[in-house]
Amino acid sequence: MHALFEDVTPRQDEIRVAFSRAARLALAGLLVAPALLSVASAAGVPWRAAAEPVFWLGAIVGFGGAGWFAGRQLGADRRRGAALTGAFLAAALPTAPAFRELQGLTGRESLVAVAAFTLAAFCLAFALAGLLSARALGITGIGARGVAACAAGGAAGAAFAILPFGWAWMRLDVPGESYLVMLLAIAGFLGSLIAPFHVVGRVLDRARRGTALARA
Repeated sequence: MHALFEDVTPRQDEIRVAFSRAARLALAGLLVAPALLSVASAAGVPWRAAAEPVFWLGAIVGFGGAGWFAGRQLGADRRRGAALTGAFLAAALPTAPAFRELQGLTGRESLVAVAAFTLAAFCLAFALAGLLSARALGITGIGARGVAACAAGGAAGAAFAILPFGWAWMRLDVPGESYLVMLLAIAGFLGSLIAPFHVVGRVLDRARRGTALARA
C-alpha cells in the first residue's frame, strides 16, 4: 500500500510507469461496489437496489483518482492534471460496463459474444485514453499508428479480463481447479487495466521522444 502512494515522480520519459501505478487506483474503484455489497449481504442487509449507483460511483472515483495520481506522478500542472483526469474518466465509460457484464457469467454464454463486446469496449476505451492523454500532456506526435497501438493495448486488457470466463466456458475438470480459478481471476483482474495502461504510457513515451527529436 505504501508503494502505491509513495511520492516518487518518474523520469519525464516514464509515462508508462506513472500510468501503470495509477491503474491500481482504477482497479480499486471497480472493487468497491462488489466488496461493499458482499459485506452488506453478509451482515444481512442485501442492498441490491444500490448496486448500480455504488458501482458507477466507485468506477468514477477510481478512474478519476487514477488520472489525478498519474498527473501528480508526472509533475503536471493543475490544468494538465485535470485534463489527464478527464482522459482516465473517458476510459472508464466503456470499460466499467464491460466489467459489469463480466460479473456473474456462468460460462454457458456465447464466448464469441462475450469476447466481442469486451474487446470492443476495451479497444475504444484505451484508444480514447491514449488520444486524450496525449492532448492533456501536450504530446503531438502520437498519430493514427499510436492510437491503434493504444487500442491494441486495450485488446490485451480484454484478453486478461475474460480469462476467468474463458476457463469456465471450457468446462475442464482438473485437480486443484479452485486454486487455478482464483489465480486466473486475480491475474485477469489486475492485468485487465495495468497491461493496457502500461501500453498507453509506452506509446506516449515514444511519441514524446519523437516530438522532442523533431524539435531538436
